[in-house]
Order: sequence, then C-alpha cells, then structure tokens
Amino acid sequence: MKRALQIQSTDGIPHFGLYGESIVSKDPGFVHIEDIAARSKEIGWLIKPHRHNNMFQLLCVFDGQLELQLDEQTHSLSGGWAITVPPGVVHGFRFRPDTQGVVLTLAEPLLIEARYQQSRQYFEELVSSPHTIKFQRENVLFDQLRQYLSLITREFQQSGEGYKHMLEWMVGMVLVTLKRQFDQRRLQASVSLPSSNMLKGFRVLLEEQYRKQWKVQQYAVALHTSVSSLNRLCKESVGITAKSVIQNRVLIEAKRKLIYTQVPLDLIAYNLGFKDPAYFSRFFKKREGVPPSTYREIHNNRRIE
Repeated sequence: MKRALQIQSTDGIPHFGLYGESIVSKDPGFVHIEDIAARSKEIGWLIKPHRHNNMFQLLCVFDGQLELQLDEQTHSLSGGWAITVPPGVVHGFRFRPDTQGVVLTLAEPLLIEARYQQSRQYFEELVSSPHTIKFQRENVLFDQLRQYLSLITREFQQSGEGYKHMLEWMVGMVLVTLKRQFDQRRLQASVSLPSSNMLKGFRVLLEEQYRKQWKVQQYAVALHTSVSSLNRLCKESVGITAKSVIQNRVLIEAKRKLIYTQVPLDLIAYNLGFKDPAYFSRFFKKREGVPPSTYREIHNNRRIE
C-alpha cells in the first residue's frame, strides 16, 4: 500500500500529501481512492488531526461508527455518512474497528480551474466548507453513491486507456449525487444557506486575503459593490456583518494554530496580519472570552489522541 507522505508545515500543523504534495500540484486531474481500512486498520483505526494543501477529500462511511474532528468541532457519527473536507481544514478520525467506507481525494485544481468553473458554481456550497451529510440506509442516492465509488475504485485499480477522463466523469457523478442529498437534507431541515454569487465571491476572496487584514471597504471594491450592500448581503445570508465574517475567518485560523501548534503567540499574530501582538490578544479575548494563551492551555487536553 502506498502511504501518505507527511510534509513539514511552516505553521506547525501537520500537513499530509498523497504520493507527495508536489505530484498532486503538478497533476490538476489527480484522483485517488482507497478503503478506510487500508490506511487506518494498521494504525489502530485512528487518524490524528492534520490538514492537506491543494487537496479536497470526501470520506464516505457505508456502515460503522466514527468520532470526527473538523477544526475545533467534534462529531460522533454512526451509519451512512459523507464528510467533505476542503483544503486547509484540520481533520482527524477515530473509527470503530471494521468500519466500512472509502476516502476519495481530488486535486483542488480539478474543482477550480477555468474549464470547471460552470460546475464549480453548482458545487460551491458543497466543496467550500466542511460538511457532514447523513444518508439513510434505504436511500436511492446512497445506493447510487456506493455504486459510483465502486466504479471509481475499479477504474483506479485497472488504469485502462483514458482512465483519467473516466475518473473525472465519475467524480462528477459522485459530486452531483452528494449535492442532491445535501440539498434534500437542507430542505428537510428548513435551513437557508447562502446562494448569492456575490457571497460566493466574497468567500473566495476572503480565503485569499484574510491574512492581510483587509477592511470591508477593500473587499467591497474588489467585488464591485458597496460596503452597505455587502453588509446587507451578509446579514441576510448568515446573520452577521461582513466585518464579523472576516473576523470569524481570522479567528478560526488563530484557533487552529493555538490548538495544533506550539508557534509563539507573537508569530501567530504576525502571520495573521496583526502588527501588534497585544492587539491580537485583545481581539481574541473579546471574541472568545479568554486570552489566546489560556485558550491554548484549555484545549491542550481536548485533541483526539
């Protein structure tokens, strides 16, 4: 079995790449699939928290139980689930022995390059944030998902002529199936998720610029809108102002570094665009109720071990 390669991270959070990160980055059509047991059985069914660069992962559990960590959130799941893990999201798993399922890994360019932009708009909600998607055992979409993943596994193992094109087409079938279930679950729960193209653009731009401490005005200019329009859009879609959306993204990254690294607080502050570490501490305490040093200490014993 080919193993994942651990790559030293500049921020201290473990990064992993399949076959080496450089190969993934050179192959925008990179697709990989393997059974959950193939990697986790020999290490006690435990995958410690880590994150990937340039790779989107889909974990499909057909039957079994797992404890899942996505950033600072922990979930206990059983039965049939699909879990989406975008690039950069810290994730870890503890599976019940003999849990059945597969892990599908895609190079991020497969989802974001120009020739996939039309499809990207359709899948944006699904692939831009981590999601846990529940499937009932007696479910047509669940049966389809398992069939498509089985076909991908067979094609991946055989590597026949044109297999990369075949894999890409079948990956599309998997993503459409997931999107249908995602939308059904959203409708059943009566949850309104943002669908505005401008909000999607704001999220993409935010990922690119949040470390530079851009102001709301800068985002508005880049999106060819006004500050008031961007604020109204954010309030209608997610219930908070654009400034709060920006601050939440900075806060998430700060929490990742505090929990998963031993990087000094002043370096975390500078890496997140704060010129003054003291201001970073005040920013963090105002939003979390405790200073970053205390937050790190509290969470030291809460990781999946």
